[in-house]
Amino acid sequence: MALSFGTSGVRGLVTEFTDQQVYLLVSAFLKYADTLNVSKSVSTGRDLRESSPKMLMAVHQAVADHSKTILSCGDVPTPCLAFYSQEKKSLAVMVTGSHIPADRNGVKFYLETGETLKHDDQAIFAQYLKLKEENYKSELFETSGSFKTKNSPAITDATAECQKLFTARYTEFFKDVNLGSYKVLFYEHSSVARDLAPAILEQLGAKIVRLGRSDVFIPVDTEAVDSLVQFQKWMEEHKGDVLVSTDGDGDRPLVVDHQGQIIQGDKLGMITSLYLGVQAVALPISCNSGISEMKEIKEAVFTKIGSPFVVAALDELAKKYDQVAGFEANGGYILKSNISKKDSVLKSLPTRDSVLPIVALLALAAREKVTPAELIQRLPQKYTASVLVKNCPLEVSAKILEKVNASSEAVIQDIFGGSSQVESVNTLDGVRITTKNGEIVHFRPSGNAPEFRCYVESKTQKKADQMAQTSKGFLLKMIEARCF
Repeated sequence: MALSFGTSGVRGLVTEFTDQQVYLLVSAFLKYADTLNVSKSVSTGRDLRESSPKMLMAVHQAVADHSKTILSCGDVPTPCLAFYSQEKKSLAVMVTGSHIPADRNGVKFYLETGETLKHDDQAIFAQYLKLKEENYKSELFETSGSFKTKNSPAITDATAECQKLFTARYTEFFKDVNLGSYKVLFYEHSSVARDLAPAILEQLGAKIVRLGRSDVFIPVDTEAVDSLVQFQKWMEEHKGDVLVSTDGDGDRPLVVDHQGQIIQGDKLGMITSLYLGVQAVALPISCNSGISEMKEIKEAVFTKIGSPFVVAALDELAKKYDQVAGFEANGGYILKSNISKKDSVLKSLPTRDSVLPIVALLALAAREKVTPAELIQRLPQKYTASVLVKNCPLEVSAKILEKVNASSEAVIQDIFGGSSQVESVNTLDGVRITTKNGEIVHFRPSGNAPEFRCYVESKTQKKADQMAQTSKGFLLKMIEARCF
């Protein structure tokens, strides 16, 4: 499988990210960026997966060869790097595969205006293909794609400044918030946010218990949590009020309430929007539809899945409203507008962030004197769940999607029984089937990994969980039988 842009950034197998391919991708990005506005500096960062340091070396070489200053932020969460580049008015390159397995990795690009959007990605990839065809700088590489000579470009160590700015974003805006009543269990695993995020919570008064640190990369997916039993054991053992974590690059939150239940990411987004007083939101079509029933939200726009689509929609909403934001089913919160409160301002960060929804949830629960679980119960009573099927080749995924779209009525009856009937089918991104009793099943394969995800929505969490597992069984059966 060749390298390609996915929903956010370039993803692929580690073996495909040779020095040469990383160099060409970054060179293509820099050449494109210079056609928009010539920036003198590039901020860089990486996650903790084993392949990231080597890839970052190739990033630095490409930046140096384009005569730009390297502001190296080291091991840093993606939103932290994005905020730093925004404040420094620099470009940014983040080496991360986010939540995908360790045998894969990726690269994300940020312009001075924020993360690249789809039209940017298309232009960058076209430039990349052009450079490949021209054998651009081929003299630097062995036939294997490795550098012939290992250089060490001059860098400016911006790690401390980057982390300081990101931390201050929260400690200043939430300075009147006291989280001292919370005992927060922080699942560290191999998240690049495992030091910075709990430190921010501690500065806001929370008592932190750090658990599960790993030197081996663990692909934590906040939409398909497979460690809930362990989380529940920790909650019981340590008497925690809440357990929190992030995915590998720290832009998606994971939250477990005091009852040991996952708080879905889109509900975190709803709570964060309420706390901030947001007027309009943009969110992927895979999210909880309950946002449309919230009287506090004047407009909700549903997009294709992926933060670039959400950001593009937010650009349009910002023309009509002063306070706009977006979020995804994975919990990543995207703040388009500055939010003012008394003598402080929460600066916009139009890319996925995990820290803001965690802090906003705890801050609002503390203000209302309720538990996070009780806060969630105040939201529209629509419940979601999602499942992930791995090892599903892309060509198989495409055939499954084609079959589901062509036979939606039969698929629904196969999954839920003969009494279910289709109300509507939405093909904005994958196939989203709504039944006449208001339940939703959304089939959506990955665009750049052999994975297939299914989102469901129902009137109770128990039913949603059952629907998710039934849908997963349906997918596994189709994959195994190859009955297309």
